[in-house]
Amino acid sequence: MSDRPDYLGPSYMLGTPSEPPPTRAQVWRARARRLLWPPTPEVLAALFAATVTGLGGYGLLFAATLSSRLPSPIDWEAAAALVGRDARPGDIVALAPPWAERAREFLPERLPTRPDVPLVTNSFLDYATEELPGVRRVWLVSLPRAPGYSGDIARELASRSTAIDGPQQLGALQVTRYDLQTPMRPLYFFPDRLSSARVQVGEETCAADAAGGLRCAGTPSLRVAREVREVDFLPRACISVVASSDPARPSAIDFPDVPMGRALRGHTGAAGDGGLGAPVAVRLRVRVDGEEVGELEEHPRSPGWHAFQFDTSRFAGRRLPVSFQLSAVQPTREPICLDAMTLP
Repeated sequence: MSDRPDYLGPSYMLGTPSEPPPTRAQVWRARARRLLWPPTPEVLAALFAATVTGLGGYGLLFAATLSSRLPSPIDWEAAAALVGRDARPGDIVALAPPWAERAREFLPERLPTRPDVPLVTNSFLDYATEELPGVRRVWLVSLPRAPGYSGDIARELASRSTAIDGPQQLGALQVTRYDLQTPMRPLYFFPDRLSSARVQVGEETCAADAAGGLRCAGTPSLRVAREVREVDFLPRACISVVASSDPARPSAIDFPDVPMGRALRGHTGAAGDGGLGAPVAVRLRVRVDGEEVGELEEHPRSPGWHAFQFDTSRFAGRRLPVSFQLSAVQPTREPICLDAMTLP
């Protein structure tokens, strides 16, 4: 049977198609894979040298171009002249990025037309939730080409503003003015009225000292002053208080004639040196016309700028005395930063 020819005729089997030749990219990819994996000590050393060379080149390029991205003294002087000319009461200056503290060397600390009105320069990280009491307009001084600039502060201020003027380009600086949509206008801001307050430690009345604060002669370590203190890594204008640890002799700050509104709002925070020691608790009691409206306890070594608010709607529309009483649970020389305001 096998010698007989197939009655259907001869048959043929088609061969399998040959694989196309590899492309140049595939060839180089295969060579690189064979060279790099598994990695040999020589390959690891070459990769390390390449990384160091790349980082070094980036560092040299960064250093070579940094001076051109930062403002010159002439730029700062131009920004100071612009802000000093057009700023008015209720304005503050914001910095972006916040580390641009050199601005404080040039920007005016007070309004040139009103030397009695301070022009505060802030370096907050977040303006979306910052209360900004008494502020109507914010002058944003930006370094758009500086390291760390992101534009977040400009967007946060724009989201809470009704009008925006700028930006004006002053060399490597940009100056933009934001008119806030709903500015918080307190009836009374206690740190700015400390000169009208009476400070007592127990029965002893404190007198003004040479530095502009109030100090008691019998307890010279206890001092009350209106200062700008660093709290939670940010500057805060507040009443700096070193409280007495004797519960029978609390530090009392009495304001005689305060216009009252619906609420008394404020903050407390540690303004000490941040050393490593036992936590020291300070108690704060607030009285309006002799009636206690609230009490809280502040731990100076706990981080943060802690807010409090007490309801004073029953006193609204009247001018009444307000007293803040502070006492330390343990002896301490670290100050507490206190600010407070009455809101309409």
